[in-house]
Amino acid sequence: MDTSQKIIAALERIGQSLRSLLLSHAFAEGLSVTQSQLLLQCYLQPGRLYTVSELAAELDLTQPTVSDAISALQRKGLLQKLQRGDDRRAVAVALTPRGRALARRLWQQHTQRFEDVIARFSAEEQALLLHLLLRFIAYAYESGALQSTRTCPTCRFFVRRQSESGTSYFCALLEQPLTLTDLRVLCPDHEPISTA
Repeated sequence: MDTSQKIIAALERIGQSLRSLLLSHAFAEGLSVTQSQLLLQCYLQPGRLYTVSELAAELDLTQPTVSDAISALQRKGLLQKLQRGDDRRAVAVALTPRGRALARRLWQQHTQRFEDVIARFSAEEQALLLHLLLRFIAYAYESGALQSTRTCPTCRFFVRRQSESGTSYFCALLEQPLTLTDLRVLCPDHEPISTA
């Protein structure tokens, strides 16, 4: 195995562990993995109203799969459909209070085991790991390996500056400098870089 294959294998091992944890926590709550993914996506983007097509794109699922999961979550009282903006035909989904509480519990259970692992790294190592993972996501998105990303490095407002003292980052939307740990994985204000 060459280095790139070892990196992919390592990411797959971590991903498999995370999927397994989510699966066990979802089943304990009477949810499918897809239903728990939808709840977590809405929870991690508070205030955002997703349409079915947006959720399908974010989670790389088909629209019928997402529609079925939304219907099941509505029946369970965890999601509600709302009208979005001025277009009365545009329907979006949002968490109910019960759905938000369940999603919070799922997220805490999902992250708890790996937070202990990450705590073993120094603050500098954690910042570097986050930076490298965000760059990996950006490159994967640029190559078409990922369908959706809401990270700083893939946003039109993200500015990377090189100087003799090193690299610095700036958010043109917020009009403020960013440290490595300020970089976002899921930004509610993300706008993709135009390819035109």
